[in-house]
Amino acid sequence: MNVKLDLKKVVGVLVSCAFAGAVLAGCGLPENAAKNSDDKPVKLGMLTNMNISEQQQAAMMKEASQRGGFPAKMVFDITYYDNLNSMQMGLESKSVNEMSTYQCVADYLMARNDKFSQTEFGKAKLEDGFCAALREDDKELLEEMNKAINAMKDDGTLDKLAQEYIKNVKAGEEPPAVPLEKVGGRPTLKVAVTGDLPPIDLVLANGKPAGFNTAVLAEIGKRLQKNIEIVQVNSGARAAALSGKTVDVIFWAVVPEDKFNIRPADFDKPKGVATTVPYYKDTIVHIALKK
Repeated sequence: MNVKLDLKKVVGVLVSCAFAGAVLAGCGLPENAAKNSDDKPVKLGMLTNMNISEQQQAAMMKEASQRGGFPAKMVFDITYYDNLNSMQMGLESKSVNEMSTYQCVADYLMARNDKFSQTEFGKAKLEDGFCAALREDDKELLEEMNKAINAMKDDGTLDKLAQEYIKNVKAGEEPPAVPLEKVGGRPTLKVAVTGDLPPIDLVLANGKPAGFNTAVLAEIGKRLQKNIEIVQVNSGARAAALSGKTVDVIFWAVVPEDKFNIRPADFDKPKGVATTVPYYKDTIVHIALKK
């Protein structure tokens, strides 16, 4: 009789535990725990934007994520880096979990470093248009550059240069140096480049400008009949170089080209700055360390 009573107590305790577990599940505690885990921001490295703070970037992306419709997670804790090399170091040291860049840059980096892999973020299909940035009062130069870029689009020059200096660059190889002709008597345009976003924007270790942007600048210089002088600056110093008149042009700034409208039109355009029509477009992707 005592054994039966003990067994009943044991069964009762087990049933009570099961019931309590069901109640807790119904109250959503396990779901909340999972949700908190899902909502934990991913530490993301980005190159310094000229007009939007890290906090503003994170808030825009989180708002977009809450609106839904994105195939990738959009909740991030963002850290700005002034150059690609330091951002890669941040990724490899695990100061950040992912870094944001462009598809052609990701392909270039992954071909040279087998530690890197691309995340699912690219499925969000966020796209940037690459532009030149000038001071707003340089209206004549802006008009000249727009005319040259549009003509290069129409006659196929931009497509040809993208093919040669981006798509045809062999895995593991650097884009070739590009000579910038100097013609006596012509005016000189001082152009700021980061020189550190291969294969788009690159200054080689020997100091020679290379890659797609340099090839585009060389062609623009010919069409405008101006000499191009390259000035290498960090991403975070671009706006100051332009406003302080250290340079005449920034090559590159970006404008949002995606359909989701999560970023303002002046996303990378500080007050007093004008941008040309885009000369190149690419999709934003994220790179992480392989697990």
